Amino acid sequence: MSREDTEAPTLNDEQRLDWLCLIRSEHVGPRTFRALLNRYGSARSALDALPELARRGGAPAPSRIYSRENAERELAAMATLGVGLLATAEADYPQRLAMIDDAPPLLAVRGIWRRWHYP
Repeated sequence: MSREDTEAPTLNDEQRLDWLCLIRSEHVGPRTFRALLNRYGSARSALDALPELARRGGAPAPSRIYSRENAERELAAMATLGVGLLATAEADYPQRLAMIDDAPPLLAVRGIWRRWHYP
């Protein structure tokens, strides 16, 4: 069964903001992002856990967490350019890209991008 045959969730606006905040936070790359989502179940829960994770990991200072205000400004600027964010959890995310270990959690897309199909 392909991804197109299953009903993949679509992130709501709050979840998309949380995903953007998490991936833009200090020391969070694509692999860490995926591990945090798997462990905590949501980007919001992972964001809430970051300060404690840094403390337990012996970080001398808390990791910088990308602010919700910055994420909102970034999304607003993107919208003025006709750009949106597509998440790995969504059906329209390119299948082949999703197969790699460090696929970007979010893709900035512009134009018609619904239901890309690959052979």
